[in-house]
Amino acid sequence: MAISAFLPVYNEEKRIKDTLESLIWCDEIILVDKNSSDRTVEIAKSFGKKVKVFFMNNSLAYDSSEWNVFLDNCSCEWTILFTASDVIHPKLVEKILKLIDKKDFNYDIINIPFRRYILGLESKRSPWYSELSPKIVKKSSIIIGKTGVHNAAKFVGNSFNLENNEEFSMYHLTHETVDIMMERHIRYWRGEANNNEISLNKSAISVLKEFFKIIFIRKTFLMGKNGIMLMFAYLSYYMMAYVYKWEKSQGNASNEYMQIRSVILKDWKRTNKSKSIK
Repeated sequence: MAISAFLPVYNEEKRIKDTLESLIWCDEIILVDKNSSDRTVEIAKSFGKKVKVFFMNNSLAYDSSEWNVFLDNCSCEWTILFTASDVIHPKLVEKILKLIDKKDFNYDIINIPFRRYILGLESKRSPWYSELSPKIVKKSSIIIGKTGVHNAAKFVGNSFNLENNEEFSMYHLTHETVDIMMERHIRYWRGEANNNEISLNKSAISVLKEFFKIIFIRKTFLMGKNGIMLMFAYLSYYMMAYVYKWEKSQGNASNEYMQIRSVILKDWKRTNKSKSIK
């Protein structure tokens, strides 16, 4: 059974070679480039016709249109969802191919072992930890929403869970520095602000829910200083998502400041006028 890889990228010349080498087993790689200004596309094209490059604008806020580019050009029934942060172990690939090649495999989604590293850290106590993730999905099971960031795509159908294996996994190696994390989060926060499905109240409640999860369920603080850092980084995402949403729905700083400046400048004009009369 054939499988396509979905790979959205922007300025990934430092990582794209390793990423593509990890995907060379796929029948086609749909690379959606957001007008990179580095050698990303040049390196990608060096892998031959298997890598099909498509272009779209890199918007200031995240939107889900990259998924539409992928689905419009994907020719295989099965897909693997990838980013430039990902690499996958060959032993896991063997298991995936055996499953999708079975004629009696009546599933639409395969949850595979997934190791999510944040700033070089991965732990069961990490707020981002998950043993399995739905990364192998039939094209017909992907539903794209008009809003949302991390839930821009939803998957419907029967799920199959591969046995968790900490070594034979898909590795998500993201946010090598805090600066990179913040740069990416700004784009996500703008996208969160555009998500009309989540109200300002729901956004505030999500902060409280995530705080409860990392304190009382994951107990991330037991990781020591590393855990405290991860807690702060994780919660800051949800807190700033609220701030961005508040700004879009209720923020009025520009007008407020304009009025204040106008009043002060009028007072200065009166003061200068009285001085000139004297």
